[in-house]
Amino acid sequence: MKEILDFFIKVNKLKEMPRTGWVLREVKNPETIAEHTFGVAMASWILATKSKPKLNLTKIIKRSLVHDLCEVYAGDVTPFFYYIRDLPKNKKEREKFLRKYVRLLMVSKKGRGTEKSELEKKSLLKLINNLNPEIKKDIFSSWRDFERRSSGEGGFARQIDKIETLLQAIEYFGTGKNSFSSGWWEESEEFTEHPLLLDFLKVIEKKFYQRGVYRNKKLENILEFILHIFKLKKMPRLYWTAHGIKNPETVAGHLFTVALMAWILGKEKKNLDMEKILKMALCHELSAVYTGDTIPYIKKLPKNIKKRREVLKKWPRLPEDEKARRFLKEYKEEKEALFKLTANLEPNLKKEIIGLWDEYRRVSSLEARFLSQINNLAVLFQGLLYQKKYKGYFAHPLWEWAFEKCDDPVILEFLQELDKKLS
Repeated sequence: MKEILDFFIKVNKLKEMPRTGWVLREVKNPETIAEHTFGVAMASWILATKSKPKLNLTKIIKRSLVHDLCEVYAGDVTPFFYYIRDLPKNKKEREKFLRKYVRLLMVSKKGRGTEKSELEKKSLLKLINNLNPEIKKDIFSSWRDFERRSSGEGGFARQIDKIETLLQAIEYFGTGKNSFSSGWWEESEEFTEHPLLLDFLKVIEKKFYQRGVYRNKKLENILEFILHIFKLKKMPRLYWTAHGIKNPETVAGHLFTVALMAWILGKEKKNLDMEKILKMALCHELSAVYTGDTIPYIKKLPKNIKKRREVLKKWPRLPEDEKARRFLKEYKEEKEALFKLTANLEPNLKKEIIGLWDEYRRVSSLEARFLSQINNLAVLFQGLLYQKKYKGYFAHPLWEWAFEKCDDPVILEFLQELDKKLS
């Protein structure tokens, strides 16, 4: 368990690591690698439900979750290998250069791709070196499949990676004639080959570029759903902002951690449905798209940060009847938000997302019980890291909360290791 904790401490850096392509183009507060990963995992799951032939959703989500883990050590190096080394020094020329899709000779593209892949492979192996062989193999094989596109799942997830980046570029830069996003459009168009995703690109083209006559209502609705969940990349977790922590993890960053923890720690739980756990991890806070991130007692907190911290030094205790009232109020609001978010998705997909969320909120299945404890663990873990980083913040109320809520042997073992390492 010590090795697994060390792994998560290193991976947590991805929540604070902005993507290089956006930094180069001077985007303010760009998405992090963790937030991008959440977007890819979510889009891969939702779009894969329409794929023919049918794809293994567990594999697709795993490949999405691991595809950028190597960047803990390597950094976001794709731009370096494909165009940063060719950037003009003159600012105007550099800006002009960055608005185009960089086309390389095949021999140069292949050489740089091999160089990049070898660096990332070395970095990933360094990251996972001390994990037990089964986990190490699962992570590495998922990453290699994504890189090589050696299965339908790996190829699908990698194409989604390009398309998700295109959508993020469109959000940042628009689609004007000289927009930075034009390069990502050309790359996605060149890279995409799956029939479903080619149709999805046509939907994107029609919506944002006003080109073509292709209509596919189901894919149009999926596109709108994906664009809405992008809001979670910019939504800071309210518990941390209440404590005055600057630039805290976002809801999307938190969901990335929960999904990865659920996978790695859930490997020891042979009686659980891993596909269900991963989907539940990704969607259990989607209602925040409309409700925002919430704390039940936020309205009662003092506005003054010092006074607020004094109040938050203890875990809030409420009478059982008030807790029940608050739960029902939040449950109703969140469910209404989720109905609104999924309103235009196909009935089966809508039912699945709401059903997974409902199971989680009611803790009405083995998977929901395990994931609820994983969520508690992820919050405590992040709190302990902030405690080390920020003077004046103390995570001990989260210990009280975690020990009240957690009884799973795997979770308790991880808590013991947290206590040794970070308390």
